[in-house]
Amino acid sequence: MPPVSHPFKKGSLVILMNYNDHSPPHVHVKYQSDVKNYRLEIKTRNWMEPGKELPHKLKKMVEIWVEAHEEELLEQWENAANNRRVTIIG
Repeated sequence: MPPVSHPFKKGSLVILMNYNDHSPPHVHVKYQSDVKNYRLEIKTRNWMEPGKELPHKLKKMVEIWVEAHEEELLEQWENAANNRRVTIIG
């Protein structure tokens, strides 16, 4: 799963995107050494199956980042869906 963001907070939080992933377009959020993936829909910014939740400040930071980069993320989603290279954003 390639990263689409520069690591936040010295690598403790990274935003990733899967190749050939299921709809709706979303990103995966990896936090510290937590094995659970947090997923956020790009267009609606709704969290998918949250289970254990990220700390509130980190959730807001990710939501704001995704909103600011929505167009680029959707372009990367198309790249991933078509097995093209996914690149780092912002």
